[in-house]
Amino acid sequence: MSFRTFSPRSETEALELLNDQSENILPIAGGTNVLVDLNQRKLAPRVLVNLSRIEEWKQIEPIEGGLEIGPLVTHSELEANPLIIKSFVALAMAASVVGSPQIRNRGTLGGNLQSASPAADCVPPLLAFDAMLTLVSSSGKREVRVSDFFLGVGKTLLRPNELISRITVKNYPNQISIFKKVGLRKALAISLVNLAVSLELDENNQCSKARVAFGSVAPTPIRAKGAETFLEGQIINYDIIKDLTRIVEQEISPITDIRATATYRRYLAKELLIELMINLIKNREEHKWPKPS
Repeated sequence: MSFRTFSPRSETEALELLNDQSENILPIAGGTNVLVDLNQRKLAPRVLVNLSRIEEWKQIEPIEGGLEIGPLVTHSELEANPLIIKSFVALAMAASVVGSPQIRNRGTLGGNLQSASPAADCVPPLLAFDAMLTLVSSSGKREVRVSDFFLGVGKTLLRPNELISRITVKNYPNQISIFKKVGLRKALAISLVNLAVSLELDENNQCSKARVAFGSVAPTPIRAKGAETFLEGQIINYDIIKDLTRIVEQEISPITDIRATATYRRYLAKELLIELMINLIKNREEHKWPKPS
């Protein structure tokens, strides 16, 4: 296999390269997915556009009400960033369990999104934080919600000449969050089920805003909107959690594959939701946040 490689140093330069539709062009950032696919001959590009030198896409910047995260921010940077740890705990927790240290040092948040895997670990937290994506091309830009970005396994709204230039997450008052994945081993595991929960609670534990987002239980990462509606307005306590799991069971559609049966994934999703809701309540009662591990 032979191909040419370009390494643009700016967004504008990268988009100009992608605008040439006469070539089979493939953008690459960390390469943790793309290089595997190239090695297995699943991809045969004529041109690789290496995005890793675009410094403007490597920043995490505070904005009013949230953060702007560049698509080239790595998982290691996400899990260690004080702004993420302070206000977006679930995202830090998810980034800390992606692959191995080597993969976390190379893999990027933009790549995690663009791969469109139902099991992508960082996507449920982004769903839980109502994340918006800015998609850019040489003809302009558009904004889409992460919840609308995925069309199916490996499929997104991205056009051939578009790239993700920014991920925006919102921080609401009194927001607490948590994430966990279940795999077949403790590290380097693809999630059988993963889950992020974000709640906005007042001093009496009454929920004004809830987000419950799963991976590996449907063709794309999903929000369990029925569960969210059920939680909003409730005083969050141990008594409502089992009712919540019955609602979630109606919202997921896991498959059977080589890693787990659909039945087992349904069981895991419910047990994981119980565990995370209890941990959120416990940590709030003890006046501390769940920390990434």
